[in-house]
Amino acid sequence: MTGVDVADTVRTLVAEALATDPARVRLDSILMDDLGAESLDFLDIVFKLERAFDIQITRGEMERAARGDMTAEEFAPKGVISTAGLARLRELMPEANDRIKEGLRPTQILTLFSVQTFVNIVNGKRAGRTA
Repeated sequence: MTGVDVADTVRTLVAEALATDPARVRLDSILMDDLGAESLDFLDIVFKLERAFDIQITRGEMERAARGDMTAEEFAPKGVISTAGLARLRELMPEANDRIKEGLRPTQILTLFSVQTFVNIVNGKRAGRTA
C-alpha cells in the first residue's frame, strides 16, 4: 500500500466512523472542530484503523509518545503542558504546529488531531515505530 493509498484509506475510515460524506474529510480536517468528532469517535476510528492496517494503537502508547522521555510532571506541571512539552508535541504533530499554544492542557490534545495525524500514526506503525 502506498502513502497515497494509506491516506485515502484513513480518510474513508474516518468518514465511516463519523457517518459523514467522505468528500468532507480532507487530510487537514481537524477531527473535532471541522468534522464534529467526539472523544468516543476516536475509539471507533482507532478500531477501524487497527483492523484495516493490522496494527495496534493503544491509548497509553499515544500518551507516552506525546511525553517522550519526560515524566508526567515535566510534561505538564500543574496540569498545563510545559514549554518542553509543547516542543515535543510540535515535533510529534507538525501538522498541528499552529494550534499548539501556551496554556494547552493534556486533556486538550485530542482537539489537535487531524486526519493527517492518524495517517502519520499509521505510517509510523507500518514502519515499526510506536505511536
